[in-house]
Amino acid sequence: MALKFRITHFAAATMLASGAMAIAADPTPTPLQAAVGSVTSNGYFRAGFGEAGKGGTAECFGVGYAKFRLGNECDAYGEIGLDIPVFNQSNGAVWTAHTMLEADAPYSDWGDNKVNFSQNYIGVSKWGDGVLKNATLWAGRRYYDRPDLHMLDYKYLQGDGDGAGIENIALGNDGAMFSYAILRPIDTKNTNRTWLENLFKVSNVKAGSGAFTFNAGLTGSWHSDNTTSYSTGTDPLTGLPVTTATTTPTQNTSNGWYLSGLFDHPVGDMGSNRIGLQYGQGANANGHFSRINQSAVSGDSTLQIFDNITLEPKNSQWTMLGHAIYRDDSYSDATGGKRTWWAIGARPQYHFNDIFGFATELGYESYKQDNLNIGNENITKLTLALTAAAGKGAYSRPELRLFYTYAKWNDAAMRDGQNPMNAKNTGTSQTTQSVYALSTSGSSFGVQAEAWW
Repeated sequence: MALKFRITHFAAATMLASGAMAIAADPTPTPLQAAVGSVTSNGYFRAGFGEAGKGGTAECFGVGYAKFRLGNECDAYGEIGLDIPVFNQSNGAVWTAHTMLEADAPYSDWGDNKVNFSQNYIGVSKWGDGVLKNATLWAGRRYYDRPDLHMLDYKYLQGDGDGAGIENIALGNDGAMFSYAILRPIDTKNTNRTWLENLFKVSNVKAGSGAFTFNAGLTGSWHSDNTTSYSTGTDPLTGLPVTTATTTPTQNTSNGWYLSGLFDHPVGDMGSNRIGLQYGQGANANGHFSRINQSAVSGDSTLQIFDNITLEPKNSQWTMLGHAIYRDDSYSDATGGKRTWWAIGARPQYHFNDIFGFATELGYESYKQDNLNIGNENITKLTLALTAAAGKGAYSRPELRLFYTYAKWNDAAMRDGQNPMNAKNTGTSQTTQSVYALSTSGSSFGVQAEAWW
């Protein structure tokens, strides 16, 4: 359950994580550390502030399922995790507890932040021999297998939930591995429905200079019996007490399945590329695939194709990220219909030295939802940013940014009230209309910090 905290709670978690890292760096371990190991920290956060070109809080620009994120994030968000050694057995097995606090503060309003435990699970490794030598058993609540298109902050696999599994069973001697997990996602609509997701993964299947990763999901679902409530009143004709029964049907569920194939290969000596082809039906008709679509029916489907390239040429001051994605959804519910979304963009960055640089991100998106009857929604977004980062890599973090963003969209995008540049910004302490409602262009500027470790 999400709980509301003030920023002091998040600061306390930050100090806890900082202390954990300090322990991990202690050159003279205590007897307990020597016995079980040191606590280490991992995490992510972004924070900053921005202003809209028309004044007021910064606005974000996009259509469809994601947006190009550089200079285009209207929240402060953080994840702080701890990996805690619990017990080392005499047979070599290593037990580790993993926990993570997650905080999201819409529109950088820390007074409205929500904090919850997004991960709490136990893992045991080094317990087997042979093909199980590097295998890990785990159980609890976790983020499971969440690769993404970084520029879009779009996770094309996202198996989050409560469950258990085994990872990294060796398949032969060429490095291929098998993993399996069973997860039960939370019933987000609180209608007494249950899904169990079986997730299968075969990774690092060598093919020439590259390697394949294959994922599959099989979802079983069911719902509880209909609920009946009773109320007592008075019969208007006889004046006698009468009991009335009201039965509420539980919303139906849908089974589902998906298949995903990913191919990673080098781009000469300049970088790497990943190509993905994915398809799902029923409960897995979702561009995030291993995340359940709790509104789906059996006839729904999703097809997704993407390309994700990272270029970091040796002895060059330039790096570049590039993404292209196409998603096609066929939904049979009243609010669905056929939807298509595609996006293409690049983020070239010039690094003056090991710290300072200049980044440009240019992205184009197109989205169409048939039952809206407004045609294709199109948007072009451009960001210019001065940066200071911990290195010259495309993913070097921490990074500080001073940015300016400009976006231009068409009339169809303007008429879609679900788009962020048209919608209301709603929080517990504020509800404000976007300053770019009924407009077809907008801008914002500000500063931001982003880090992961």
